[in-house]
Amino acid sequence: MEDYKMFIGGKWVDAASGERFTSINPATGGPVGTAPRGGAEDVERAVREAKRAFGAWKDIDADERGRFLLRVASLIRERSEHLARLLATESGHYIKKARALVEGTARVFEFHAGLADKVRGDVIPVPGERISFTRLEPLGVTAHIVPWNYPLFVMARSCAPALALGNTVVVKPSEETPLITLELAKVIREAGVPDGVFNVVTGYGPEAGAPLASHPDVEGITFTGSVETGKEVMRMASGHVAKVCLELGGKTPLIVFPDAEVEQAVEAALQGILSRAGQVCIATSRLLVHRELHGRFVKELAGRMEEVRLGDPLDEDTQMGPIISKRQLDKIAQYVDSGVQEGAKLVTGGRQPEDPALRRGFYYLPTLLDEVGPYMKVAQDEIFGPVLCVIPWEEEERMLETANGVRYGLAASVWTRDIKKALRTARKLEAGVVFVNDWVAEYVQAPHGGYKESGVLRENGLECIVNYTRVKNTVVQLKERPEETWWDAPL
Repeated sequence: MEDYKMFIGGKWVDAASGERFTSINPATGGPVGTAPRGGAEDVERAVREAKRAFGAWKDIDADERGRFLLRVASLIRERSEHLARLLATESGHYIKKARALVEGTARVFEFHAGLADKVRGDVIPVPGERISFTRLEPLGVTAHIVPWNYPLFVMARSCAPALALGNTVVVKPSEETPLITLELAKVIREAGVPDGVFNVVTGYGPEAGAPLASHPDVEGITFTGSVETGKEVMRMASGHVAKVCLELGGKTPLIVFPDAEVEQAVEAALQGILSRAGQVCIATSRLLVHRELHGRFVKELAGRMEEVRLGDPLDEDTQMGPIISKRQLDKIAQYVDSGVQEGAKLVTGGRQPEDPALRRGFYYLPTLLDEVGPYMKVAQDEIFGPVLCVIPWEEEERMLETANGVRYGLAASVWTRDIKKALRTARKLEAGVVFVNDWVAEYVQAPHGGYKESGVLRENGLECIVNYTRVKNTVVQLKERPEETWWDAPL
């Protein structure tokens, strides 16, 4: 147990109220540590410090900002095992995955360190003897409201480019996983990032997140979470016309054609729904498999799911960790029950494990629902758990209607040996990213984001630049202006 403090203006501080809350280990139900229960007064202090630091930070040479981020990446690697073990303990990632995510976080900082001095404007041909050029300038104070499923990586995904491009940052981590963010704040402080450039306010959404999203001095907001909360963030941002970047979830279809490499597709389906116990926005929670392969596919999936090793996230042999909380565990169970009631066939799973040690935590068995109708609740809603819904198909046109027939559009996966068929299908899918014969989460070099209610704008890649900059156009007259009267003006 460690009692953490918030990080505001380069100082470790308690909440103005003096209140604290406890971060829970989802594998045991026991405490990990405590954090301050921040509120509006703490948000006000953090935004004020970030605004004060903005002027000097944006004026630092861009390559110098990049070097700060490189030092952050180096220190993350130096502390990688400590960070990985805390991440596994607090969020439920099994330790091998946690280590990979820590390394991924270091790479995110490195990528954006290199981006810092490469962002440029354009020279635009305009009429007359004039030169028109644009500059990309930082927004100012940016808010980053981070989810619990990938608290370290997702925070870096938005904070690293914001910092690289000259913005200052206020982070509000999930109340489920505040401690790993405060550990990163220690790293950023040790890297020498100036006071006030990076700030962390811990607390609950209504008490800390809402005041941050609605603060008039916050110029940009990046939020990852539920559709409903994302819509509320947009409403709050509209009050002061802040730029908003949202990733709000998904219901990813994994589409299997009759000519697919079955063993590889089965492996991808397992990775897509069991990685992080299905608590991933990009999780391939709908398996649209052709009838020709349906029986074989379901049999192999069920057998593999029943072999998955659930256990302590710190155990090197664990393959799947716990659900984040009792509330989320109950939600998953309710969805599975509703699927069965609507006519889906429960093939395997659908309950907590029998092991008493696992039942102390929030574990749920890998679950396979077969013969799911495309309009069942389990096929439409984001369950956010290790529940794979199998939807057999025969007609390609009907399959595409099913794949697109949800409110989400974050990602899709297509499995076929026919590249023309793959590209034709990808073009018709309403998704921000389509993986062909693959399933991965994301790459920092490539844009990530969704269509429809899965969000707006993109993170990662060069596309993220727009999230944290604004365009300034400057026009210069290069010759003496002719004598003219005011009413001869062109506009």
